[in-house]
Amino acid sequence: MFTAGCIPNKQVHLSFRKPNFNSTLFRLSHYCSPITPSIYDPYKYRDVPNPTSTLGTFVHVMKSALGIGILSVPYAFRNGGLVFGVFGAFFFAMLCSHSAHILVSTSYKICKKERIPVLGFAETVEKACANGSASIRALGTALRNIIDWYLMLTTVVVFIVFVGTTLREVVNYRTGWDWSERTYILLVGVPILFITQIREIKYLVPFSAIAGFLILANIVISLVFIFQEPLTLENRRMFPTASTVAPYMGIVYFALDATCLIFPLENQMRHPQHYLGCPGIVNLNYICLAILYSFFGAVGYIRYGDDVESSIILNFPTENVLVSCIQVLSAVAVLCSIGLVFYVPTEIAWKKLHTKVPKQWTGVAQSGLRLTMLLVNIAAACGIPHLGTFMGLLGAVLNPILALWIPLIVDTVYRWPNDFGRLRWRLVKNVALCCFGLFLLVTGTISSVRNIIQLYK
Repeated sequence: MFTAGCIPNKQVHLSFRKPNFNSTLFRLSHYCSPITPSIYDPYKYRDVPNPTSTLGTFVHVMKSALGIGILSVPYAFRNGGLVFGVFGAFFFAMLCSHSAHILVSTSYKICKKERIPVLGFAETVEKACANGSASIRALGTALRNIIDWYLMLTTVVVFIVFVGTTLREVVNYRTGWDWSERTYILLVGVPILFITQIREIKYLVPFSAIAGFLILANIVISLVFIFQEPLTLENRRMFPTASTVAPYMGIVYFALDATCLIFPLENQMRHPQHYLGCPGIVNLNYICLAILYSFFGAVGYIRYGDDVESSIILNFPTENVLVSCIQVLSAVAVLCSIGLVFYVPTEIAWKKLHTKVPKQWTGVAQSGLRLTMLLVNIAAACGIPHLGTFMGLLGAVLNPILALWIPLIVDTVYRWPNDFGRLRWRLVKNVALCCFGLFLLVTGTISSVRNIIQLYK
């Protein structure tokens, strides 16, 4: 007979012949033993059936922030200038890394304090606000619902449209065919159907590796064109003007941001302690990306100057077969990335539905859910013209909130009122970054609205 640490004033009778330390009783004893928060380690109690290795997670993190957006970085340097462009790339990489550190470290502290093995993005926000006033608790609940629904409604429509239109341009140009964009979208829907049925992040690592390799191949081919002639700094801008600083920031920041994948990747790791820290997956990843973005953006701008296009491949001669190679490689890279992007909304939707599904139908229900969500995305890609432009507006409004404001809110609320360090420097830093996030939101929204107006002129 003993008194259970988690059930005060009640006695629980146990009878057994031999102490079996592998039994369910002892494996679950951490829920009932008086473990203090300083001793409890959430990482030891995570139950991940198919965990991802440290290297696999690094590949995912690298791919999540390294996409075809890098082909637009030379255009960003045209707006930002060489000196400001290089420093800006490192600053935004540091900012993305900082947001990831805030979210994951706060989640770990909450899990340790409340003896919870793991929390997701939305759950971390709600738990961080739980110790505040009634209005803060209500804000936490509202933010949890907003985050869940936003991530669940995150679509792969833009990716599907990009793959279909890119292949149409290349194939029709090289063969003389006249197939429509919708035909190519339906054709690429076949491989996407199989990719999106992969339910474990671990088994998506090869696809991220292939996508990352193809993006790097694109960069190498682009450098071949860039270095065909000697580079000169003549008439090259070093710093931005008041009107060009915002476009530079929008392109570079949104190219690096991958907030929606922070928790899905970290929560599925075999060794989650490797995610943060020094060097850590996040730090090492963003150091590599900052160097790559700075180098590629700088040499691309130096080569073409103010004539550099919004995507640098538009500066290359279209009749050259290497240009078609870049386009095809870009399309295949995006195709391989869809599974990882699709994982987030399907997992959130499944968490909301799985309690209503009988256990014997779990596999069928998951496959049906993924198929249904994919068909909705393909139907939207085929049926709604210029949807990508409107999705850009939604991203311009919500991405600064999701990637910057919410991590800062979580950090501020959880540390309130006396855990901000000497002279409350963390609070000052959070307020300053919130103001910067407001600047990104306003300028990004204005730019997206201008694109929509230009589209319908």
